[in-house]
Amino acid sequence: MGPGADVQAIEALEDWHNALCLFRDEALDALSSIALEVRRAFDWIEEEGKAWHREAREAEEDVVRAKAELAHRKTRDFSGRIPDTSVQEENLARAKARLLFALEQIDVCRHWATKLPKMVSEEYEGTARRVGTFLELDLPAAVARLNSRIDALHRYTDVKPAEPTPEPTPEAAP
Repeated sequence: MGPGADVQAIEALEDWHNALCLFRDEALDALSSIALEVRRAFDWIEEEGKAWHREAREAEEDVVRAKAELAHRKTRDFSGRIPDTSVQEENLARAKARLLFALEQIDVCRHWATKLPKMVSEEYEGTARRVGTFLELDLPAAVARLNSRIDALHRYTDVKPAEPTPEPTPEAAP
């Protein structure tokens, strides 16, 4: 029987095995975190849309108030003179700008509420599913194979070489 294999790196294989197991756990956690962040993005867009709808309603009320105030201010006083309405006109312009901004933000939220699901579906879900399959099925199978190889190497190194049988010594002939 020839000399045994020179197995010296079982510890390195065990370290690699442990690193693969740790990687799998951390990668699964990362996938879960990403899924949670995607869900938070959907929720945030929805909440922002609701908030901007409230803001638009309040701005519409301010526009109505500012218009009424301006109309009231434009009425002639007892002397027949029309008072200065510059403050009321500025208030109306500010209320209209606030309403316009709120309506623009509603459009932005509506745009992202339709675009984000498509982006997630096209760009993320397929890749995440493939990575998840790899982490759930392929990597555990590979780790199990590596573990069985490590066990085989341990069994191999535990085998003691057979003692060479002594050759018969030539005895003196009678």
